Amino acid sequence: MSDKQDKLTPADEQKLADLKAQADKQSANKSDAKASPNIPAKVDSTAYVNPQSDAQNSPPKSSSNTSAKTESKSSKQRPKTPTSTSNTQTKSAKNTGLWILSLFNFLLILAALGAAYWFWMQWQDQLAQQNNQLSQQQTKVAQQQSAIASSLNQTSQFKGQIEQQSAALETSIQSLISELQATHEQVKVNQQNLADVSGRRPSDWLLAEADYLVRMAGRKLWLEKDLSTAREMLFAADQRLQELDDPSLLPIRETLANDIQSLQQVNSVSTDAIALRLGAMLGQVEQLPLAFFKKPESSLSAAPSPDENTWQANLARNWQQVTENFFSVKRKTADIKPFMSAQEQWLAREQLSFSLLQAQVAALKQNQPLFKQALALAQQHLAEHFEGEHPSTLQFSADIRELISTNISQTYPSQLFAAPLLEDALDTRINQRFSQEEAIND
Repeated sequence: MSDKQDKLTPADEQKLADLKAQADKQSANKSDAKASPNIPAKVDSTAYVNPQSDAQNSPPKSSSNTSAKTESKSSKQRPKTPTSTSNTQTKSAKNTGLWILSLFNFLLILAALGAAYWFWMQWQDQLAQQNNQLSQQQTKVAQQQSAIASSLNQTSQFKGQIEQQSAALETSIQSLISELQATHEQVKVNQQNLADVSGRRPSDWLLAEADYLVRMAGRKLWLEKDLSTAREMLFAADQRLQELDDPSLLPIRETLANDIQSLQQVNSVSTDAIALRLGAMLGQVEQLPLAFFKKPESSLSAAPSPDENTWQANLARNWQQVTENFFSVKRKTADIKPFMSAQEQWLAREQLSFSLLQAQVAALKQNQPLFKQALALAQQHLAEHFEGEHPSTLQFSADIRELISTNISQTYPSQLFAAPLLEDALDTRINQRFSQEEAIND
C-alpha cells in the first residue's frame, strides 16, 4: 500500500468518531464484549485497512455480504488509533485545568466569604459600641434633664422669694426716699439759716485770712520744700476758723485737721541743715592729715662755741660725727606707709571734697540713694588716704557715719483738701453779702 493509503482521510476520521460514540454507548455491555473471542486485546495500527483500498481490491459481488459482515466486525473490533489517544490526553489535560481553575475559584470564594464574615463581625462590634455609647448618652441626657428640671424648680422658688424681697425693699426704699427728701429740705433750711446768720457777721476777714494761710502753706510745701513753715501756717488757719465759732465751718476744720495730720507724717528732717553741715565739712578737708611716710630730719650737731676752737675740741667733734654716721642705728616699729607726692595729696583731698559735694547736692534734691552712695565713697577715701588715728580724722569719720544713717527722703501730699472748701465758703459769703446789699439798695 502507498503512503496516501496509510493516512486517514476526513471521512475516515468521521467514521472513527462515530465508532467511538457507538463504543461509548456500548460500554454498558462490557460483559458481552469480554465474552466475544474474535476481539483481540491489542490491534496494531498497521492492521487498519483503508476503506478505499479495500474497495479497489474488493472481490466480486458474490462475496459482498461476507465482506460486509467481516468489515462490520472488524470495525467494531478495531483498536483506538493515535489520533484518538491524543484527543483523550487533550481532554484529560483540559479536565485537569478545569479542576485547578475550579479549585482556585473555590478558594477565592472561601477567602471572599471569610473576609465578608470578618467585616460583618467588625461592623457588628462597632454597631454594639455605638449602641452602648448611645445608651450612655441617653442616660446622661436623662440625668441632665432631671438636674435641669430640679434647678428650674429651685430657680422658680428663688425667683418667688426674690420677688417678695424686692417688693419689701422697694417699699422700704420708697419710705427712705421720702424721709431723705424731708431731711434734705430741713438741711437746706438750716443751711440757709446759717448762711443768713454768718452773712450778718462782720468777721468774714478771718475766713479770708485762713484761705490765704492755706494757699501759702501749699506754696511753702511744694515750691520751697519748707515743711515746718507749711505746718505752722495750717495750724494758724485752723485757729482763724476756730475764732469764727461758726458751726457751718466744722467740715472745713475736719478736712484741715486731716491735712495737718498728713504733714505730721512726713519726714521732718531739714535738708538745708544737712547741706550746710556738709558745706562745713568741705571746709575741714584741707586741715585733715594725710597718711604718708615723712622722712625724719637729720640731727645736725650744734655749732661750735667760741670757746671750742682748739684743735682737740675740733678733733673730738669730727670724730663723733664720723662715728655717728657710720654706726647710727634707728628702730621703727610702725608700718611704713607709701610716700605721696604733692599731686597725689591734692588729688586725695579733691576726691574727698567731690564726694562731699555730691552728697550735698543729693541732700538738696532729696535723693536718698545718691546721698548714701556719695557719703560711702567719701568714707572710703578718708580711710585710704588720711591718717585714721588722728582725732580730727576720727571726728570727721563719725560725722559721715551719722549722715549716712540719716533719712532725707520726704513724700509730700499731692494737695491740701481744705483749700477748695475754704474757697467755696469764701465765695458763698461774698455772694451773699453782695446779694444783701443789692436787695437793700433796691
